[in-house]
Amino acid sequence: MFDPTTEYYGGLALIAILAWMSWQSEKMITMIILLMLGGYFIYTHNTGNTITDFSNETVDKINKAL
Repeated sequence: MFDPTTEYYGGLALIAILAWMSWQSEKMITMIILLMLGGYFIYTHNTGNTITDFSNETVDKINKAL
């Protein structure tokens, strides 16, 4: 039904709308968290690196060291 591009831009639009609503309600911490989430969303989409990949690599390195 939805292709990945639609989901990506839809997710970005949703995050932007929620950040704007937080800014209008003077909830700055929530707005900053949402903007950071949007930045992470863009970063993972463009690079393909995710937090899960990073944590799996770290756990593997620790297991090898032990």
